[in-house]
Amino acid sequence: MISLKDISVKFDHRGIAGLHGIDFTLGPSEIFAVLGPNGSGKTTLLNTILNHPELRSSVHLFKTKEVVIDQNVQQFLIREVTLDIELDKKVQLSRDLADIFEFTFQLRQNLSELSAGQKQKVMMASELINKPQVLLLDEPFSHLDPFTRKDILKSLFQYLKNQQTSVVWVTHDLQDAQEFSHRMGILNFGKWEQVDTPENILFHPKNLFVAQYMGYQNFLPIKFNQNYWQTPWGEWNTNYVSEIEEALLVIPQNAWNFHGPEFTVSKVHLKHQSRLLEVSSNERTYWVELKRNDPVFSSYQRINLTPRLEECFIIPL
Repeated sequence: MISLKDISVKFDHRGIAGLHGIDFTLGPSEIFAVLGPNGSGKTTLLNTILNHPELRSSVHLFKTKEVVIDQNVQQFLIREVTLDIELDKKVQLSRDLADIFEFTFQLRQNLSELSAGQKQKVMMASELINKPQVLLLDEPFSHLDPFTRKDILKSLFQYLKNQQTSVVWVTHDLQDAQEFSHRMGILNFGKWEQVDTPENILFHPKNLFVAQYMGYQNFLPIKFNQNYWQTPWGEWNTNYVSEIEEALLVIPQNAWNFHGPEFTVSKVHLKHQSRLLEVSSNERTYWVELKRNDPVFSSYQRINLTPRLEECFIIPL
């Protein structure tokens, strides 16, 4: 549906900010999540798509709108309709979206009486009521609590799927992007670091930047010698085609066995629904994720660890 080649946007003579010769494609009914650090070019990419001469008529950017507070929700939605349809159909559209986003009981309420989450649902419905072909989202729900945001995203993306609407979605929430997008693109200094499915980026990060962005923390320089990678835990034979002699061994936090060399527990962290150990050995720090039924460890305790190399992967240097 959208195919842009060699996008370049410069804001100053240094050329640090902006976009630097990137390509972008968006398929029909595709949800494409754009991630990256602040200043990496995410919003610039959205604005480039929005202002492209060939796309202006079919692309809509969702943003917070100033609304008249003496309107009730249904009046507001009806007045937002720009489609050339009869009033009764506009009313029906407003009711349909209220049902989808679960604010039917608020249709007669004044906009000023709504909670932040309810108002955000109404604002989103006001954008979708005109049935855009391509919707651009620039972190529209970042100020909401995680539960409200997740609730809105589930309703939103199910509706967009049914409507066969394509989406370019800028977000800082990696977990949301992994759950709802078909493809993800990770920007850094105006260039793509990797564009692929969420699963491929998670399990096959292209470089160190992507691996760190995806949450990996255990990186160990290793060398290739006589058909094997040399690691502190012995020789490792991997199917990776090695035309290089040096790489980083990436050890997932949950890929450890409790035997082998001795480490010292530096600190115990709580992470979502698990415990995360920060351990050290030979002046090197590693991170180990524990399962619910794993032994309980405390700081300064000794622990024996060996990575399950079959669950590890390498990144070429």
